[in-house]
Amino acid sequence: MKQCILTSFISTNGGGNKAAVVFDDIGLSELKMKKIAFVNDLSETAFIRVGHIKNNEVQIRYFTPNEEVDVCGHAALASFYILKQKGMLSGSHFFHITKAGKLDVTLEEDIIFIEMAQPNLVCEISLEDVLNFTDLNRDDVILNNNSKISVISTGLKDIILEVKDLNILKTMDIKKEKMIDFCMKNKFIGIHVVSRETIEKDSDFACRNFAPAVGIDEESATGTSNASMIYYMTEKYKLDRKRIYKIEQGYFMDSPSHIYVKIAEEKDNAKIFVGGNVKLIYEEK
Repeated sequence: MKQCILTSFISTNGGGNKAAVVFDDIGLSELKMKKIAFVNDLSETAFIRVGHIKNNEVQIRYFTPNEEVDVCGHAALASFYILKQKGMLSGSHFFHITKAGKLDVTLEEDIIFIEMAQPNLVCEISLEDVLNFTDLNRDDVILNNNSKISVISTGLKDIILEVKDLNILKTMDIKKEKMIDFCMKNKFIGIHVVSRETIEKDSDFACRNFAPAVGIDEESATGTSNASMIYYMTEKYKLDRKRIYKIEQGYFMDSPSHIYVKIAEEKDNAKIFVGGNVKLIYEEK
C-alpha cells in the first residue's frame, strides 16, 4: 500500500484542490480508511482497489476527514490521472465504480472528464434558511423560479445559491456553527455559491464552496457541486448545453482553480461530466 498527493483543477497560476490517492492492495477495512483520511487531513482521500482493476473498471471509495461520501470530483480526477500515468488503464474510456453507481470517465485532448451521478432536484429551501447561516442580505440573492433556493445532487446534496455580483461572492461569509447544524439536520453536504460575473473574461461562472458539516470550511475546487451548479444554471436560464463551461473557484483563497463542465444530452436524461488539469505533488516510494 502506498499513496500519492495530487492537486486537481489547477490553472495556469497554480491553485487546484489537493487529494490523497491510496493504492489499496491489501483490502483495507473501512475503519482503517477513515483513520488514514483523518490523518491526511485533506478534503478527500480516495482508496483504489488496485487488485480489482479489470477492463478499465476502477473501484474507488472516498473519505473526508470526518466521513465517507459517495463520490468526489477532484479526488476522482486525481485517481484516474495517476492510474493513466502509471499505465494501469488503456485507451480513452474508463469506468468509475462508486457508491453513486457506475460512471463513465473519458480522456479528451489530455483532459480527463469524470461523469457525475444523474442530476436531480432534491428539494427547495427558503431564503430565510440561508440568511440564518450566512451574512448575506435579501437583496444579494437571486432565487430560483419558485422564489426558493434549490438543493441539487449529482452524487452529493448541495445548496446552489446564486448571488448578484462578484463582490458579494468575494465578501460573503457563513455562520459556521449554524450552517453545520442546518446541513447535518437536512443531510446536505454544503452550499455552493455562484456569480455570473467573473474575474477572467473567458470564464462563465465564479464560485465559492462551503462544507463545514463534513470538515471543509471552504474548498478551492469542487467537482460534484459545480456539476450541480451547471445543471441548475442551464435549466434556469436555458443556456446552451452543447458547450463546455469554465468555472473559477478558489480565487479568494489564493488558490485559483479552473473547473470545466460539459453536459451530454441523451434521450431520457443528461449526463454531466467534470474535467480539469492535474499535477502530482508527492508520491510515496
